[in-house]
Amino acid sequence: MTDKSGLTFDTSAITSGLDSLGGKALEGGKRGMHDAMDDLLRRSRELAPLDKGTLRITAWTEVETEGSSVIGEVYYSAVEDGKSGRINYALITHELDAPFKNPTTPGTQPKYLERPYKENVEEYRNWIAEEIRKELG
Repeated sequence: MTDKSGLTFDTSAITSGLDSLGGKALEGGKRGMHDAMDDLLRRSRELAPLDKGTLRITAWTEVETEGSSVIGEVYYSAVEDGKSGRINYALITHELDAPFKNPTTPGTQPKYLERPYKENVEEYRNWIAEEIRKELG
């Protein structure tokens, strides 16, 4: 005869609760990321070269989730026909290639996306964290 004793504990309620919290955290993260990307788009548009306005009106944001990660991106896409064929005007103006080293519109500048990102990245992280905290409330 074998004497056997043991303890059984059902963790399904705990794991279900944790799954729920993870979903809430993800939702808060997405909301905060949307706010951050919208702000980055607004700030970068104000700095983007204006020549024809194409660059500013073709910009957009995307926020996606991959597993438990939230990814936010701001895009600029202005492709034009040039003397040497099609050129990515957005990339050229951002990276300082001639003839765009000195934008003619006052208040505009190269690195129009990179600079406001670097200046505000901590604020954006705080926004995202705050939205997660609110959601977990």
